[in-house]
Amino acid sequence: MAAVLVALGYYVAAKLGFAFTFHPRPISILWPPNSLLLAGLLLTPTRSWWVIILAVLPAHLAAELQSGVPMTMVMGWFATNCSEALIGAGLIRLLLREPLRFDSFRHALVFLFAAVGLGPLLSSFFDVSLVKLVSWGEGSYWQLVYSRFLSNALTALVVVPAVLTLASGGFQALLATSAVRRIEATVLFVGLLFVNLLIFEHVSTESIWVPALLYGPLPFLLWAAARLGPRAVSICLLIMVLMATWGAIHGHGPFLADTAQENAWSVQLFLLAVVIPIFLFSAVIAEHKKDKTALRSSEERALKVFRASPDAVALVRLSDGAILDVNDRWETCFGRARAEALGRTTIELCMYANDKDRQTYLRLAALDQARDFEVIMQRKDGSPIHTILSGERAEIGGAECLITVIRDVTREKQTEREGREQRLELMHLSRVAMLGELSGALAHELNQPLTAILSNAQTAQRLIARANPDLDEVREILKDITSEDKRAGEIIRRLRAMFKKGETHFQAISANDLVNEVLVLAQGSLATRHIHVLTRLSGQPVLTRGDRVQLQQVILNLVINACEAMDTPGSIRNLTLQTAPLENGQVQIFVIDGGPGVPAGLMDKLFDPFFTTKSQGLGLGLSISRSIIQSHGGQLLVRNNADRGATFRIVLPALAEGA
Repeated sequence: MAAVLVALGYYVAAKLGFAFTFHPRPISILWPPNSLLLAGLLLTPTRSWWVIILAVLPAHLAAELQSGVPMTMVMGWFATNCSEALIGAGLIRLLLREPLRFDSFRHALVFLFAAVGLGPLLSSFFDVSLVKLVSWGEGSYWQLVYSRFLSNALTALVVVPAVLTLASGGFQALLATSAVRRIEATVLFVGLLFVNLLIFEHVSTESIWVPALLYGPLPFLLWAAARLGPRAVSICLLIMVLMATWGAIHGHGPFLADTAQENAWSVQLFLLAVVIPIFLFSAVIAEHKKDKTALRSSEERALKVFRASPDAVALVRLSDGAILDVNDRWETCFGRARAEALGRTTIELCMYANDKDRQTYLRLAALDQARDFEVIMQRKDGSPIHTILSGERAEIGGAECLITVIRDVTREKQTEREGREQRLELMHLSRVAMLGELSGALAHELNQPLTAILSNAQTAQRLIARANPDLDEVREILKDITSEDKRAGEIIRRLRAMFKKGETHFQAISANDLVNEVLVLAQGSLATRHIHVLTRLSGQPVLTRGDRVQLQQVILNLVINACEAMDTPGSIRNLTLQTAPLENGQVQIFVIDGGPGVPAGLMDKLFDPFFTTKSQGLGLGLSISRSIIQSHGGQLLVRNNADRGATFRIVLPALAEGA
């Protein structure tokens, strides 16, 4: 369909070109077929160009042969016409890599260079050489080159933009405009037609008004460029060029000289001098409007995002700290109206609970490092808000500004605090339950020093009751009493620490000390169960940082689990506790038992909450133990031993010696 339309247009355009020819000399002021072919190529994919060119051939033959042109010239002109269109279209596709638009100054320059300049110029050399070879037409070689170049350049300048803009929805765009804009366009075109009729049909060269009247179309062309865009400008230019050419062909208007060739050159140069600046001016105006529209659209989108942001956003001028704008969420977050905040500073509004935080944030913002800055701010009523600030510097309206996004995390902080308190409560209950299991062994452990204290005290009483008591022996007895009392007191102190509920307290701890302290607590249970304990403590410093009670809870839980695992038949009652440093700066604590090991199918579920292999267990011990170790930045791992039993491995970050 495109090929057929181009072929029909080519035929009509060729007939029109012959009509715009001075007689008796065959010089055409406008030659539209080449420009129409160029427009057709620009409107179709490159792979289809050969179809367009083949479709044009019959139309070219019909138009040229009907005008009495020799067959040699007919075929030669077909080659030059096609070469001109191919040069222009090929260069435009090569330089732009996108559809040609006349609302871009760059596109307009490429079009002038390729379609108006280089295409007609290069093809004119070949065309005129063929004319001279066949001896068709009059004039010197350079006169013919000059004439053909001006004719084809002017035609391309007015025909191609008109065809492309109309083909890209010109009529639909005209119908889609408002009634006021359609009336404006009608007045513009009627006024331009009237002025063109006056100048190019009714004014002669002898008129004294010719120099002034030649400027008559200019206001209408500027009007079209400023108000209606490239589409209207291309139609106005086409109308003016056609009317000026038609008047010159029929002996009307101001462009009448001594010879037909001079007449053609005068009207062509005048039209080129008018059309090229208006064409470029139209492209500049359209590009400016497009950029302005895009900027306005971008600003509207940014304003919508600003207003609808789920986070509070404030725009602050850096020079004086004045608040320029805030969004709706900011008003809700701080309990202040926008009008109350505009023009005032955060200091005046007392928005920061601590002014040092404000200064720190501004310093980070100056370094473009204000990201996820946690700070406590204040509402209008003075209540605190936990926030996370992120700032971005930007130039707005010529002023250096800071766009601050304020995320209210008060609820999240409260939830985090409640969750932390619940975890601490759960860990405390887990310790209490675990110590309840050890109550019998702990009572036995305490009974030993208390029995020794009683026995020693009774012995001391009997010695003192003698006539001559042995005071040295009494002193030894009192020393034993003191020692046993300290032993009982240490057990009670450790129990109190395990029973006590409090905040997490991180400190430097030796892994060796943790193991020894846990063994003191579990000594009675280990003795009751007849479990042999082997300790392999590292000779190197194995220091870590953590909460002593929580880490003791983890190791004690692993020791109790190991003891219960070794209660099964066939187990070897050997428990090994080992500490060792790792080369990558970590500390390891091993708890190795001689039980049956962990069944393969249960290994992945072992640390899941509420999963247990005990008949009376809740399934929280290992889950809590892993969460404690992870909160310390470590890992709690398990594997089965090669022979029997399982190994639980605690990996914690090491603390450098002396830190």
